[in-house]
Amino acid sequence: MRLSDLTPAVDILTGALVFLVSLVVFWFSPVHQVTDSNYSMLLSQGLIEHQSFALDRFNIPRHEPIYHDHTWKNGEIRQLELVGDHFYYYMPPGSSVLSIPYVAVLKAFGISARNADGSYNPRGELQIETSLAALLMAGVALVFFLTARLLLPTRWSVVIAAAAAFGTQIWSTTSRALWADTWGITLLAIVVYLLLAHELGRRKLNPVLVATLLSWMYFVRPTYAVVIFAITVYLLLLHRELFLRYAITGALWLSVFVAYSWVHYQAVLPTYFRVNRRVGFAYFWAALAGNLVSPSRGLLVYVPIILFVGYLLVRYRKVIAPRRLMWLGLAVVSSFLIVISGFDPWWAGASYGPRYTAPLVPWFVLLAVLGVRAMLTDSDSRQTRRLVLVVGSFLLVLSVSINAVGAFSHEAWVVWNAHGDIDHDPWKVWNVRYPQMLAPFLHPPLPKEFPPLESRLDLSSSDSQKFLARGWSGAEAGFRWTDGREAVVVFALHEPSDSSLQIRLTPFLVSGKHESQRLELILNQHTLKKLELREDKPVLIEINPPHGLLGQKNVLIFRLPDAAAPRDFKVNDDGRRLGVAVNWIELSDKGQP
Repeated sequence: MRLSDLTPAVDILTGALVFLVSLVVFWFSPVHQVTDSNYSMLLSQGLIEHQSFALDRFNIPRHEPIYHDHTWKNGEIRQLELVGDHFYYYMPPGSSVLSIPYVAVLKAFGISARNADGSYNPRGELQIETSLAALLMAGVALVFFLTARLLLPTRWSVVIAAAAAFGTQIWSTTSRALWADTWGITLLAIVVYLLLAHELGRRKLNPVLVATLLSWMYFVRPTYAVVIFAITVYLLLLHRELFLRYAITGALWLSVFVAYSWVHYQAVLPTYFRVNRRVGFAYFWAALAGNLVSPSRGLLVYVPIILFVGYLLVRYRKVIAPRRLMWLGLAVVSSFLIVISGFDPWWAGASYGPRYTAPLVPWFVLLAVLGVRAMLTDSDSRQTRRLVLVVGSFLLVLSVSINAVGAFSHEAWVVWNAHGDIDHDPWKVWNVRYPQMLAPFLHPPLPKEFPPLESRLDLSSSDSQKFLARGWSGAEAGFRWTDGREAVVVFALHEPSDSSLQIRLTPFLVSGKHESQRLELILNQHTLKKLELREDKPVLIEINPPHGLLGQKNVLIFRLPDAAAPRDFKVNDDGRRLGVAVNWIELSDKGQP
């Protein structure tokens, strides 16, 4: 039996291994990023149970409407849009529709985005989204492997599939929750595979299937219109025999979408899909530079393996084939970068790294396949190729390491995004002292100005926010939780004196599972007290700092090595790393109550 006779079996086993390894890694990576996609699985549930895009039949509390992002929202719930008297999921509906089969299966097993009383169930939403995202992105890794196998040996195909799965936004973003791009990349990866297979004569391109996949990419996220336009021009110029069926199918799907929009929004397109909502090009050059090289949003910074792909395309440009797919890929990449650099805001809000460029990953896979194929067929010397591969390997390890931070680091996801609102201070993405990828290893910079503390600091008040440097959650009724293993308070004193420090707090404990919380209080780099809290009740801590320790600028650190998430103990769905709930901090003269 010849080795070539075993190739199909080897490919099946290798592809299955790529899928399983990717699924395990994605499934057990701890950081989840359910933000914009909240309520998307509730919409899937509504389509199953009520055959309606409106969410009115669920027990959702009605809040005072707030006008935000060109529409009226249900109070602070920015994912819910008010259209007349109806609630609608504000984000594109495509992901919710495509997820219906999976939501139906999990519903049969008792996992749902709604509670028995019809109210929203965030824990069910989280379970559905994160498991489905892991499955879809593992499937995408398999498609990448199959795409590479059209031109490359099995070993190289595995390398490219693994690089794309773990060295890009696939791991750090789209596998972490059901972002719109999670479904978008899934559909696009299939389209790229079909295009390459057709160019190589492996299978005939089905224009109806391609038009359907592209249409649903648009329903998932309107940014994919760039891809649709590029592929439409490609087919019109190079495959005119397929174009009529392709165009008719696309037109039919578009008319269905327009009809949906007219029925529910009385407009040709839903609010989210309207170009004037976001595209303005007011900060184009700054945005383009930021999308490419900023320390916290730069594509080339967070996915440096792209530099290796670029080198292959330039170095072996004369032998790359099929060349027209290379030009299609480059056209999409450049056009997409131009469009997202016209967004306002362009920095993708609270996310990790270059989220907006995640849809480019399938194109980089295609370009990598073409570049590696050209390298393998070129007549480079062994020494030259070895040097190229060493550099490529280094960039790949760097890419995987950077994206692992997004999938594993609470500090990179929660702490970095919580430290200064990026929508109010977008220049934070240029801060080289505190880039997002290094958040697990660096402390956020302290503010330049410290607010004066007169006596008592009530941490449940909105005014307390200016005193909180890092490691704090939002204010709640009478207290505020620390979030993470360190929380920092800064304050100024006009006339420093020897004062006592009192703190009222309650530790986060779980009976039988998490029964102690260590706390170390550090003032101006001096440890004042170490405690081990074992009772789930308020405690008053009093400290007398040494003479002269309090100054004009003061930094008080709560160090909490045992901070943990309630979700880890199945207490509730809270993913914050809670340490202590602080009611207030007070300075008073020594000897005074």
